Amino acid sequence: MNKQELMNAASSIIKNNLTSRVVAATVDWDDEISKITLTYYINGAETDDDIEFCELSLTELLAEFSDIRLAASQCINAKENLGKLEGVVYMR
Repeated sequence: MNKQELMNAASSIIKNNLTSRVVAATVDWDDEISKITLTYYINGAETDDDIEFCELSLTELLAEFSDIRLAASQCINAKENLGKLEGVVYMR
């Protein structure tokens, strides 16, 4: 899989699937096991809407890239976790 294509697609998809509380999003791709991990960084505790939009973005990425074999999504409180982020595809 072309990682740059994945990152570009993720950036485009995520911009359409987020709440105003999302301050950043990252994508991690593990080429060895073909796993994608999508993380939304949220101001405060996650809400059902935050989780739903994160999962929707992941579903759209799964539909776009047939190379993905494993997938995970998570929402994290951004307050303590915005240090050095890798794989940033969205930042407010």
